[in-house]
Amino acid sequence: MSYDDETLSYIYNKTGGCCRYCGKKLSWSKYAVIDARGAWEVDHGIPLSKGGTDYLQNLWPACLYCNRMKGDMTSSEFKSYLKREYGIG
Repeated sequence: MSYDDETLSYIYNKTGGCCRYCGKKLSWSKYAVIDARGAWEVDHGIPLSKGGTDYLQNLWPACLYCNRMKGDMTSSEFKSYLKREYGIG
């Protein structure tokens, strides 16, 4: 799905411009720029495959690494995974 700048700005600012999961600072201008420092994507807290929606309350900024690692886990499942495996959270 593509997002307009206003929507991206809202999502980005929900966490002060940091990844929802690892806290890494994201670069506003690096949205969806693969292999760029500070690159990020829009994450569905509850994945579409598990009944999530494209409503703003379900959309969060995540660094590429976390978003790709999260896959189709819910946010709470992924946060538990990060805490268990990496001590993050």
